[in-house]
Amino acid sequence: MRSLDRRCLVMLALLLAAQAALWAMRPAPASGITVRTDRIPLRIADWRGRDLGPFDRVTLDMLQPDGYLNRQYADADGWPVQLAVVCGHRKNTFHSPGFCLLGGGWNITDKSRLGFRPAGADRSIAVNRFLLERDGAQAVVLYYYLAGGGRATPSWVAHQAYLAWDRAHRRRGEGALVRLIVPVASDPGAATRHGLDLLRLLHPYFIQLIGA
Repeated sequence: MRSLDRRCLVMLALLLAAQAALWAMRPAPASGITVRTDRIPLRIADWRGRDLGPFDRVTLDMLQPDGYLNRQYADADGWPVQLAVVCGHRKNTFHSPGFCLLGGGWNITDKSRLGFRPAGADRSIAVNRFLLERDGAQAVVLYYYLAGGGRATPSWVAHQAYLAWDRAHRRRGEGALVRLIVPVASDPGAATRHGLDLLRLLHPYFIQLIGA
C-alpha cells in the first residue's frame, strides 16, 4: 500500500510539473500596450539618427513583433551604425540574427562575447559579437536580449527562460532583441568599439521599453 501511495505521489508530481511547463511555454496574450520605441532618442552625444522605415512584410509575418525600431545612427565622422530593436511577447519574435544574416549571403568568420558598461550603470552587460564577410566587405554585429526588470543576456535560451518565468507568474512576458550592424572600414576592433559606444548610451532607454 505504501509503495502504491509513493507511485501515486510521483505521478502526481510529474503531472503538476508537466502542467507548469506547458503553462510557461504558452504564448502570453497581447498586452494591448503600445511599445513606445519613439522614446529612443534620435540625437544622443555625438550621434545622430534617422528612421529607415518599416521592415518588409516577410520579416513582419515571421516575427510578429508588438513594436520595433529600424534606425541608422552616425557619429560626428559619419560612421554609420544600423540599429534594430524588436519588442514582443511571442516566442517566434526572438531568434539569433545569424540566421537572417546567413540568408542574406553573409559568412560569419568569427564569434565571441564581450561586455559593455551602460551609462550610469555599475556593472557590465554581455553581448554577442559576430564578424561577417561578404564579397570582400566586412561588418560587425552586436546583439543581446532584454526581459522585464532590466534583465539582459546574450543567450537565447536564458532569454526564453526569463519570458517563460514571467508568463508562469502571470506577467506579460515581454522582451526585446537589440541588434547593431557596424561596417568595418579597416579594423574590426574599431568597428566593435564604435558599436559598443552607441549601446552604452542607448541601453538605459532600451530597458524602459519592457515592462516589469
